[in-house]
Amino acid sequence: MRLTVEIRAVNHRYSEIQVRLPKAWSMLEDQVRKLVSRYVRRGRVDVTIAMDGKSQTASAVEIDWQVAGQLVSLSRTMAERFSLQEPLGVKELLLFPGVLHTKEMTEDSDEAAEWLLDQVKAAAIDLLSMKEAEGKQLYADLSGRLEQIEAWVKELQQLAPVGIEEYQTRLRQRLNEWASQAPFELDLARVAQEVAFFADKSDISEEITRLESHCLQFAKQLEASEAIGRKLDFLLQEMNREANTIASKANYLPISHLAVEIKTELEKMREQVQNVE
Repeated sequence: MRLTVEIRAVNHRYSEIQVRLPKAWSMLEDQVRKLVSRYVRRGRVDVTIAMDGKSQTASAVEIDWQVAGQLVSLSRTMAERFSLQEPLGVKELLLFPGVLHTKEMTEDSDEAAEWLLDQVKAAAIDLLSMKEAEGKQLYADLSGRLEQIEAWVKELQQLAPVGIEEYQTRLRQRLNEWASQAPFELDLARVAQEVAFFADKSDISEEITRLESHCLQFAKQLEASEAIGRKLDFLLQEMNREANTIASKANYLPISHLAVEIKTELEKMREQVQNVE
C-alpha cells in the first residue's frame, strides 16, 4: 500500500478544513479534521488522502435476524388469516430490504487507521514548518512597514501645529482682503473667534495620538505567540480610519501627502496580514 497525504492551505478569514478520504476510511474524517486543526487555526485547508496498491478491504455479509424473524412471523399470520398456500421462502426473505447487509471489513483496521493518522500528523507538521518559515518573512516585512509608518507619525506630530498656524494665517489674510473691500466694519473679536474655531476643526492631534497607540498595539501583537491575524486586521482598519480622518481634516499640503503615504502603506500591510494566522 502507498498512502499519500496532501494538505493545501490558503488565506481565509476563519478556519475551514475540508477532508477528502477514500470511501473505506470515511469514518476517520472527523479525527483527521481535529488533528489538522491543532496545527492550523486560521485559513482554508484542503486535506486529500489517497491510497494506491492492493486493497485491504473485503466484503462481509450480515443478516438482521430480528427483522427476518418479524417477517417470518408476519408471513405465517397472514397465511393463516388469508388461507395462503405458499409460505414466505428463503429467497424472498433475503430480498426483502433490511434483512441482508453488506459490510466492508478492513484487515488490521486499527493499525491501518493509526498509520494513516500518523501520516496526516507528519504532513500537518510539514505544513506548519512551511508556515513558520513564511511567517518570518511576513514578520520582517510588516515590521519594516510599521517602522516607516511610525516615522511618518512622528513627522505628523511636528507638522500638526505648523499646519494649524498656517491655516490660521491663510484665514486671516483672506478675511483681511475681504474686510478691506467690505462696505461695513467687521467685528475683529468675532473674526478672531471664528478663525480659532475653524483652526480647531483642522486639529489632528487626537487622530495622531490614536494612530500612534494603534502602532504600538500592532507591534505588540507581532510578538505574540497565539493566532493574531484577525487582531492585526482589525488594528489596520482602525489605523486606516485615523489616516482617512487626518487626510480629510488636513489643510496643509505636507500633512495631506503624509496621510496618503500612510494609507498606501496600510493597504499593503492589509494584503500581507491576510496571510497571517
